[in-house]
Amino acid sequence: MSFRQVRIIAIISIFLAIVGSASATPIMSEFVEMAQDGQLILYGRPTDGQIIVYDKIRDLAWFSNPDVDVIEDYEFLSNIWQGNLQSPFYFEFFDARRNVRGGNAYSHNPEIIFKPIEQGFQMTYYYPDLEIGFTVQYELVDSSLLVTIPWEYVKIGGDLRLLSLRILPFLGAQPSKVDLNGYLFVPDGSGGLIRFKEIAPLSQAGFNEWVYGPDPASAQTSFDPYREPVTLPVFGLKALDQAFLGIIEQGHESAKILATPGGVVTELNWTGAELYYSQPVMMRTSRTGSGIRVYDENPIPGDRAVRFYFLAGEEANYVGMAKQYRRYLQEYKGVSRFSTAYQKPPMLIQLFGADYERSAFGRVIQPMTTFEQAAEIVDVLRDQGVDQLLVSYRGWNDGGIYGNLPKRFPAERTLGGNDGLRQLATYLAELQIPLILEDDYSLARGSRNGFQPSAQASRTSFNDLIQWSLGEHQIISFDQTTYVISPRISLDYASRDLPQVAQLGAAGILFHNVGDRLYSDHNPNSAVKTQRRDACILAQELLQLGKEQVGLVGVTTGNAYSLGGADFVAEVSMETTRDLFMDEPVPFWQIAAHGLVMYFAKPVNLSTNPTRDLLRTVEYGALPSFILTAEPTWKLRYTRSNHLHSTHYLDWLDEIERQYGLVNSSMHKVYNLFIDNHEKLAPDVYATTYEDGTIFVVNYGTSEFVFQDVVVDPQSFKVLEREGLTQ
Repeated sequence: MSFRQVRIIAIISIFLAIVGSASATPIMSEFVEMAQDGQLILYGRPTDGQIIVYDKIRDLAWFSNPDVDVIEDYEFLSNIWQGNLQSPFYFEFFDARRNVRGGNAYSHNPEIIFKPIEQGFQMTYYYPDLEIGFTVQYELVDSSLLVTIPWEYVKIGGDLRLLSLRILPFLGAQPSKVDLNGYLFVPDGSGGLIRFKEIAPLSQAGFNEWVYGPDPASAQTSFDPYREPVTLPVFGLKALDQAFLGIIEQGHESAKILATPGGVVTELNWTGAELYYSQPVMMRTSRTGSGIRVYDENPIPGDRAVRFYFLAGEEANYVGMAKQYRRYLQEYKGVSRFSTAYQKPPMLIQLFGADYERSAFGRVIQPMTTFEQAAEIVDVLRDQGVDQLLVSYRGWNDGGIYGNLPKRFPAERTLGGNDGLRQLATYLAELQIPLILEDDYSLARGSRNGFQPSAQASRTSFNDLIQWSLGEHQIISFDQTTYVISPRISLDYASRDLPQVAQLGAAGILFHNVGDRLYSDHNPNSAVKTQRRDACILAQELLQLGKEQVGLVGVTTGNAYSLGGADFVAEVSMETTRDLFMDEPVPFWQIAAHGLVMYFAKPVNLSTNPTRDLLRTVEYGALPSFILTAEPTWKLRYTRSNHLHSTHYLDWLDEIERQYGLVNSSMHKVYNLFIDNHEKLAPDVYATTYEDGTIFVVNYGTSEFVFQDVVVDPQSFKVLEREGLTQ
């Protein structure tokens, strides 16, 4: 090989004698059996740390690195990329001038120590010229491969600093010619597939996104509104009859998911996680917000770990990956099946209270649904047979939805005040309908609210307050500045206010932002920095506090750390981002979460394609929701809520009744069951199967489709049980 000679600080022959004998299956002689359990055998190569995982039951192997002898044009790749393809890791580091460079097991003259450990082995890499080093531990645990980088062995460096680390980036990597039915799985939105292609467009760069989205503390204050969220720390690859699922077990709060199609740099399709040790930060160079990208020299502490599951046969697909992740959530994260007292699945009705307009005399509150009107809407719905409801209320607080948070009490006077809210809660409780108040404990805005930005707002590494202006780039101007509250302070505000929410009779709380954004705080005046890992723990504490104070707890979007703490999830992503390289959305999140948490699609009456979205709701096992007002929607035209284009409840009564009878009634036997399978039966036709055998067949097409002698009309769905057709 054309690589520099690696210095091995170990007597390899001693370890070859220590470890056990190799498997009967032929394995290259330089690989040594290091551990095995009932199903898997782990082999390691002491010279560089390459691995092979062999499934002795199914007689299949997964290789950490490709066979370079079969890669086309390998000799024309740069030295660094030739080394990358042979290395079990890739790392990046930066210097004082913000230059970023890469390294692997064959570059920068590393010192390498190989050492057997219980159920595996570890490799220690140290680069004297860089003063950077780390240890990678490989262990077989519960029929999975657990790869850990302990923080205690990480050497960040001096003048050169460790930026990020990719572990086993080419595990299972394959060229497209091996299997044109293969694909990469990424957790974009509900989940997305990047299929292997013979020719990849030159415009493709691949998937490269932060788990839980960008951190505002990085000073990246602009977000792509068309980008679907990355809610789960997972990734996967399928080729032929094999697949694997990777789960970032530790360090997911500061990690990216990468997926690169074949034809970009190399012919290989590969996916993995990039674990960051330094936060990229935008240093402002002007008042307009422009700046240059630098890197925080204060490292992000903590162990990093990625767990790999290996799938084969019928399990080797995105459904098998999602079901494995569901088992992982149950076994390792303590997420259990949700229990419910509902005889049939509820519909989520989100009532909108108030917003304000600007005038020459200041704010003018525009009440859209008073507490008395809310009771009337519920009565009308019940009269039409829509009787199993979750009722949430947004914009109930002082000043309406864009009031001066964190001052939220008393309830908005024009809606009926505290007394009116308490009466509504009591009335709904008599009907056995929970009243859920929607709130946001992550943001502060306005004035005379008791909030002190200098001490309580989150800050970037450059000590800039994290803030933005409402109404920016809009026709209507609003003079509110919004601050991101430090996560620790957010929990203090919730501890102060949630007892008052309970006293008003609310049966639940729906937290905005907690389940879809993760903020850090680098305020130099704080005793300790709040990393995203800390913010994740604080978010879980907030959910627990909500349960203790009011009972039901909901979140929006449903990031992984909220599963198990939330009773329901609103506004679940039902799509994937329409990038050039993204080929197909799949319900990975829904397959993993169905039966563990109740979840609702985004409000139907805000959809641009209600028929399609209704079918997607059925296909993905979600429940429908509506956002309603008692007053006509045009009254919001001069408020910041003017994006709510159709909310008047009288306009939607027939559709609410129809969807309640169609979807909720169809889901009554399966809404708390696990999804067992999802498949594409034909172009525009999909089937979702539940653990009791019930099958939902959804036809998005323009012609009828016959399934098991049952005709599924275009733009409709049918439900089949073991006994036959039911809908």
